[in-house]
Amino acid sequence: MNRAHAERGGEPLPLASTPREGFDRFTQELVMSVSARDDVVGLVLLGSGADTARVDEWSDHDFYLVSTPGAQEPLRTDLSWLPRTASIVLAARETEHGLKVVYDDGHVLEFAVADVDEVRGFGTNRWRVVLDRGGVAEAVGSAAQATHARPGRPAHDAVGLAVALVLIAAGRARRGETLTAQRSVAQAVDLVLEAVTARVASADDTVTDVLDARRRAEVTYPDLAAALSQALMAAPEEGARCVLDAAEHALARGWCGWPHAAVAAVRRRVGWTD
Repeated sequence: MNRAHAERGGEPLPLASTPREGFDRFTQELVMSVSARDDVVGLVLLGSGADTARVDEWSDHDFYLVSTPGAQEPLRTDLSWLPRTASIVLAARETEHGLKVVYDDGHVLEFAVADVDEVRGFGTNRWRVVLDRGGVAEAVGSAAQATHARPGRPAHDAVGLAVALVLIAAGRARRGETLTAQRSVAQAVDLVLEAVTARVASADDTVTDVLDARRRAEVTYPDLAAALSQALMAAPEEGARCVLDAAEHALARGWCGWPHAAVAAVRRRVGWTD
C-alpha cells in the first residue's frame, strides 16, 4: 500500500523551541506519512491546523484522512500510517468514522477516516487541505458551505428547553440525584449559548465556532461565559439558578420571545422568589 518506503513511527519528534514549531513539525510528519500511501487521497486539517495563529501548547491535531473507497476501516484499525506509532499510548474509537489518539508526551489527535463522498456529509467549520489527489477540496468546501447554511434551532425553543431543564435540575438535586441534576445544568448551559448565539452579536465573529458554541465563548461572549462557567462549578441547584439568571440577563430585555410566564413559574415552584 506504500508509495515510498518512508520511515515513520518509532522515533520521537525532535525537540521544538515553541509550541508552534512542534505543532508544525508534527503536521509535516503527518503529511509525509500519509502521502506515502496509495490508499490515501487527501488530508484536511481542522481547528488549530486550519488556523495556525491559534496554536498553543494545548493544541490538538484535528483532521480528516480521506481514503480511497473501501480503505476506511483498515485505516481506522491499523494506525501504522500515523507518525511515531511506537509512542502511541491510547487509541480509542469515538464514532463510526473517528478516533482519539494520545501520545506518550500528551499530544492528542482527533480524526475521522472517510472517503470523498462521506466527507461531503461532515459538519465542518474551519479547514485547510494539505493533500489533495482529486476532489478533496471540493468535497470539504461543500461540507463547510452546508454546515454554515444549516438552520439552527429557533432561539425561543432553545431558551424554552433551557428553562425546563433548570426546573428539572433543581428537582433532581433536591431528590439527591446529583449526577443527573448536573447533566441537566450542563445541557441548559449549551441551550442558553445556542439561544444567545442566535440572538446576540458576538464580541468577535472571527472565532465563532458553528459546531460548538462553548468553544472560545470566553472571547465571543465573555460575561455570559464567566457566569455559565460559575454555574457549572456550583452545586447543581445553585448552578441551575445561575443558568437561569445568566440567560435572563443576556436575553430577556427587549425580546418578545423571552418566556416570562414560564420563568416566573419555575422560580415560584422552587422558591427562588427574591
